[in-house]
Amino acid sequence: MIITLKNTTSAQVASRIVELREERGSAALGRVLTLLICVPDLIDVDNAIEISDAVSREHPCRVIVVVDPPATGSEALLNAQIRVGDSAGLSDIVILEPRGEAATSIDSLVMPLLQPDTPVVTYWPVDPPANPGEHPLGRIATRRITDSRATACPMAALRALSGVYTPGDTDLGWAGVTLWRALLAAIAEDFDRLPASVLVRGHATHPSSYLVAAWLHHQLGVPVSRETDPEAQTVTQVSFLFDDGTEVSLSRPASSSVARLARPGLDDAPASLPRRSVQDCLMEELRRLDPDAYYGRLLTQEVPLIPLGAEQ
Repeated sequence: MIITLKNTTSAQVASRIVELREERGSAALGRVLTLLICVPDLIDVDNAIEISDAVSREHPCRVIVVVDPPATGSEALLNAQIRVGDSAGLSDIVILEPRGEAATSIDSLVMPLLQPDTPVVTYWPVDPPANPGEHPLGRIATRRITDSRATACPMAALRALSGVYTPGDTDLGWAGVTLWRALLAAIAEDFDRLPASVLVRGHATHPSSYLVAAWLHHQLGVPVSRETDPEAQTVTQVSFLFDDGTEVSLSRPASSSVARLARPGLDDAPASLPRRSVQDCLMEELRRLDPDAYYGRLLTQEVPLIPLGAEQ
């Protein structure tokens, strides 16, 4: 069911949600959090809802999509849409489109709609704000999630975020390399000595290869270099190079979801390593609502040291 409300208020939207839930006999349906999705334009709303629909299957939540355009001096106006039942999956979905002066206080608009006694997570699926922790919807959130991969210059965006990091911030670029980190950590556990250096190959601007390189440098403390692979979509290869000339590598062709582990004296071994969807990355981040201190250290200590090419 989709209900459209023109020239309304947050209180009226909240009351209508309660009425709809009572009418449908689902007023007691549990919600584990409130997910605020902040988009810059109405054209981004459908994509935000598509993402939230998949996420809500694991994390039943109230989803509030806020269209956050630059505020103007025109008269305050709030249009809203409520989606429940089949139109919203396991979530209540509320779309808020403030205009004029109403856009200057979007935190006040969402406050009456927050689920009581549950965490608040704010997610920017497009361009992040200059400082997520100081954004009106960031200040009321337990976790703040950005996606540098969706920006024009991902590593420049990550560097900017590193300078304003607040505990509770995270970026989906980090969740995007979870599978790579897990496999590489398992490989490194079998080493009887540290490698002399590490080489990471990947896409020129996608943050994955940069983040893997930064993580390996932080973990191993050895020189880590990065090369651009013109065929790559994310990461295509990580090679551990040893003083005796031997090499251990994990590689995955750009068009494949299966990686190949090559080790001296052993047959190559396949490993499942699919690219992760935005939905998978977001679901991972919502499984932990405490600050990711390790990501914070990596973002503030390692990311600023990454040399960026001309393409950034």
